[in-house]
Amino acid sequence: MKHEQPVSEMHGAYSAIFTPFDSSNEVNYDSLSAIAEFQLSRGIQGFFATGTTGEGLLLSFDERLAVIRHLTENFGDRATVIAHVGHPSTDVAVRMARASAKVGADWIASVAPIYHGTTFEGMKRHYTAISNATELPFMMYSLGGVIDPLRDSVFFDLPNVCGLKYTGASFFSVQQLMRRVERPVAVMSGFDEQFVAGQSFGFDGGIGSTYNFGPQFYTGIYENYHRGNIAEAARLQAEINKVTDLMIQYENFSFWKAIMKYIGFDCGFSRAPYGPITEEEYQTLASRLDELGVLERNDA
Repeated sequence: MKHEQPVSEMHGAYSAIFTPFDSSNEVNYDSLSAIAEFQLSRGIQGFFATGTTGEGLLLSFDERLAVIRHLTENFGDRATVIAHVGHPSTDVAVRMARASAKVGADWIASVAPIYHGTTFEGMKRHYTAISNATELPFMMYSLGGVIDPLRDSVFFDLPNVCGLKYTGASFFSVQQLMRRVERPVAVMSGFDEQFVAGQSFGFDGGIGSTYNFGPQFYTGIYENYHRGNIAEAARLQAEINKVTDLMIQYENFSFWKAIMKYIGFDCGFSRAPYGPITEEEYQTLASRLDELGVLERNDA
């Protein structure tokens, strides 16, 4: 079967890696390397680059490609690099897919159409074009977190579609979908706070934002679950969920990146429309993290 090996190897925890910026709001590649090294040292299997968490749509085409190239050239021998190529324009997404393949990405992924063509037919046109753009395995998203098993099974008839990133809570509907697909498919959960639950429904792994600063929790959840230590996997999930609960109280991604500062990485701030945070705001966040006692200051 085409792509049998990459599908069989797609399991475990993958970081939706942040794109760090320097004081001039340019991509900080030294910081990106340091973050990637840290996450690999804690068992992360690979990187989901320039997705929502990576601020892909706030980067220029050349910046997105440079981030993907940096990860493939420096870590491609130790990690699977999934290039998120999603864009409101199908043509741009196709260009990004082809360019990502040329710089060595292992997988292509794309969000469903946004802003324009946000219908099933629009999604089908969008994914057909992207899946035909390269020979790489392609990981699709569900449409708005909703799975219709009968409807959505047609996507797996498209060339190279052999993965699903599902950011939703209806694991039963995903299970129904997978029963309709008559070949191996890599299914990854997107709700960080339900990673252990996804494992119980047969998901191959997960891709998430909080994996950036808590990679050891997600690799620990995966390893313990598959060793039969379900109680320990659940405990680890409950612990890191305390940080997830804090994180989602802030809509500004700059606060999310500030959690990286807490553990020892300067990621800068997020790009507009997000805004920078003050030192006082950071100290308040750091104090709240101290109170939780889940992450360690300067752990990295």
